[in-house]
Amino acid sequence: MQGSRSQKKKKRSKGPVVLLVLLVLLVICFAVGSRVYKNKMEYYRNFNEAFDPNSDAEIDFVVPSGSGTQKIANMLESDGLIADATTFRMKSRLCGYDGTWQAGSFKLSPSMTTEEIVEKLQNAMAETVRFTIPEGYTVKQIGEKLAKDGLIDSPEDFYEACEGEFVYEFLDGVEAQYEDPTGTVSAQANRLEGYLFPSTYEVYTDATPKEIAGTMLRQFDKVYSELVSKYPESDALKNYSMQEIVTIASLIERETRVDADRPLVASVIYNRLNKKMKLQLDCTIQYALGEVKERVLYSDLEIDSPYNTYKIDGIPAAPIASPGKASIEAAINPENTKYIYYVLKPDGSGAHNFAETDAQFQKYKQEYLNSL
Repeated sequence: MQGSRSQKKKKRSKGPVVLLVLLVLLVICFAVGSRVYKNKMEYYRNFNEAFDPNSDAEIDFVVPSGSGTQKIANMLESDGLIADATTFRMKSRLCGYDGTWQAGSFKLSPSMTTEEIVEKLQNAMAETVRFTIPEGYTVKQIGEKLAKDGLIDSPEDFYEACEGEFVYEFLDGVEAQYEDPTGTVSAQANRLEGYLFPSTYEVYTDATPKEIAGTMLRQFDKVYSELVSKYPESDALKNYSMQEIVTIASLIERETRVDADRPLVASVIYNRLNKKMKLQLDCTIQYALGEVKERVLYSDLEIDSPYNTYKIDGIPAAPIASPGKASIEAAINPENTKYIYYVLKPDGSGAHNFAETDAQFQKYKQEYLNSL
């Protein structure tokens, strides 16, 4: 009997010990769990840090077709875009990124967080490039600028592309007439003079010269159509063809530097046309010469050219440059004035004085000449 009581006592004494052990184990597990959680959170924080937040470098990162996470991670580390390829692979597996990478070319930087890099690599997009064509550029100048900006291999590639067919209704009545006065651009390519709309564009880096030309023509079609709809009662639209309107707009573009002058210069052109006066615009002489001169000489006025408005009646047979929206709008909706002359103001602002009579014109002309 005594032995039985002793055994029961021993069994009862083990209870608190087991409880204590379990409690200790729980504390240890909690501590370990907390540490693991802390380490995990630290891991995620470190993972998303940029490798070099202050870097302004831009790296062309190419992911070949069929590349897996391990290869991509190693490439990223090798290019200095992430700190550790192993960490990247672990993150990819935990977050289910494996198999979501896309092949392609990407612009990446060490200043990007890893999450930003991940997002980029999951959303492959064709790289684009922006370029700007200023108002008043010719087909020749546009080709030269595109080549200079690295969008095409040579200006000649653009001129050749401009010789092709473009399916735009407004081009139906536009025929090849003259090559550009320098002999650089063929008549077939030069038929687009005035219709390659000057603006800022964004195109794919692999865009062909013809695609670039098509983009500019499409923008012209959009802008011109909007302006025609804006002025349905325009006398200019009733009395002149689209080609003539664009030609007049190109003259306005090359004759003016101040937007406020454009509708006034347009009125002078129309007033002189209505009076059967020669336009006598220096910008047409410069185009005929194939160069922009600081001052047009009297000897230059004798050049035999279909663009020489000191000799021909009316407007040239084709535009001499690409007019911007403001110049096209002025050609469609000119100011209603009696002006038939204009002369640069002597203050160097680029603005003009406008005159109704020859006496006023001579006065303004002398003021300008005295300022030279």
